[in-house]
Amino acid sequence: MKKLLGPMLYVADSQSTDTWAFSVNLYLAGTDPTKPPPLRPVFLDMSGAELPGAVEPQAEVAADFSGLKSPAAGVLWKWRVSLRREAAPKRVAYRFVPTDGAAPLQGVDDVTDVLIPERGGLPRAAFFSCNGGGSADAWNAVSKMGRPFGCWDDMKEQHEDPAGGFHLLIGGGDQVYADSIWYASKELVEFRKLPREEKLVCELPAGFHDEMVARYVELYCERWGGASGIAPMLARVPGLFTWDDHDIFDGWGSHEKLQASPWYRTLYSAAALAFEAFQLGGLRTADKTPRERKPGETHYLQTVRFMGSECDLDVVALDLRSGRTTRVRSSGKVEYSVMSDAQWAGLDAWRREHRERPEMGKKHRHVVVVSSVPLVHLRFGQAAEGVGGLIELRDDMLDQWESHVHRGERSRLIMDLFRLAKDSCCAVTVVSGDVHVGARGLIRSRNPEHLPHGLTEATIEQVTSSAIVHPPPGLLEFLGMRMLAAEGVEDLPSFVQTEMLPVGSDRYLRERNWLSLCVKRPGSATTSRPKLWLRWEAERTPVSMQVVVEPPPLL
Repeated sequence: MKKLLGPMLYVADSQSTDTWAFSVNLYLAGTDPTKPPPLRPVFLDMSGAELPGAVEPQAEVAADFSGLKSPAAGVLWKWRVSLRREAAPKRVAYRFVPTDGAAPLQGVDDVTDVLIPERGGLPRAAFFSCNGGGSADAWNAVSKMGRPFGCWDDMKEQHEDPAGGFHLLIGGGDQVYADSIWYASKELVEFRKLPREEKLVCELPAGFHDEMVARYVELYCERWGGASGIAPMLARVPGLFTWDDHDIFDGWGSHEKLQASPWYRTLYSAAALAFEAFQLGGLRTADKTPRERKPGETHYLQTVRFMGSECDLDVVALDLRSGRTTRVRSSGKVEYSVMSDAQWAGLDAWRREHRERPEMGKKHRHVVVVSSVPLVHLRFGQAAEGVGGLIELRDDMLDQWESHVHRGERSRLIMDLFRLAKDSCCAVTVVSGDVHVGARGLIRSRNPEHLPHGLTEATIEQVTSSAIVHPPPGLLEFLGMRMLAAEGVEDLPSFVQTEMLPVGSDRYLRERNWLSLCVKRPGSATTSRPKLWLRWEAERTPVSMQVVVEPPPLL
């Protein structure tokens, strides 16, 4: 038995103010998926006493990759954890203890500083995106920095501070940069050299799907392992992750005709299986062995609910990659989509469920929507996108919600979020990543269908935090992008406007950063409401500015 990756914590719905639930996963080589490993996690209070009943006795198979032809072949095991909350926040530790006379597992140290919220409290969260580099140049730039994983080090330091700490880790996309997958085999290297039309019909070599699954699993073991970077936080703070293009490969979903290539679809399938296992905490099928995933066949919309005494918090993580595609109708008309019909239906169903909860109008509520790509950012017009195609940047242009081909769908999402805010009597806040700078956007509506009683304007804040590891754009590069784009107030249909607002002393935070967010309890039950506070944590510059979101008055 050998540790390949982990431990990693994954958040679960917390529909009780008295308990805190999550799972702990460990990826092991040399175990039989038909019987539990001779190992169990034990949770301890800070005096070292075991917390009885914290862990379900039976480990589950979350994913079985033991059949891969790879040094990273193994089984992902999951243990479900439920801890009782107390009147004040508390810290616990855990360790893995051998059973049945087995030898101790090497490479897994005791983990301290797992923070449990107080009874009735809501989780404090850390949000991040872009955990790596998409090219050799980007990785070289990271390695030359004095603190290559400086933002992760700062987050861990804040987590260990007795006065602070985090209960939830939210990944907004690009948790793994998998672009090196294109050099993972001789066949892929040769495929890249083919003309576009040949790529569409080129046959796959035998066993190619399993080989690519192995390469993606190896990437997670490499990029999420070790003692620095993301690994210490994965072991201490339960996570919730959505994906973006680099978790598959650069520009996935925006390569138009090439999306139909069997090679592209195979890479998507392999990436999706690894994403399910290591970012969602387990394969999304009863059979935990890897089976092919087809683009658009499923989606990864995630909704997690946290109940508090004075306020509830919901996190809705959109999936902007599984259904992103190009459709060519029989007439020759080309249509682009970001979210699949199935995900739209899932989001509509969740909005109805949220509206119909008994708390609606009687208890304050916040909804945080994770959109891996910002709804409000630099706007490149159709002419600029055409120029981008000439210099092989078309996929980067199409990747954005602001692209002219996605603007109708973007408006639909914005309208749905305003309707959610009004119909559910809640505040909606969007957090996003992708763009390698910190930024703030504001969406305003004067549409009567969006206005709470007595107000003349409704607003949705968007806070963008990117990147935690990827180097920021150079000054000249970023100035060039701003010259080609519009960033002023934009009027949308139905009395809606968007606007970019400053982050501190500048409009953009052009350095590595992440985000801390929490709902603070009201100072007075009669005069104040529980507000959501969001703050950029930059690598070098102290950003004193915070975004504060207040829920609407109760009905």
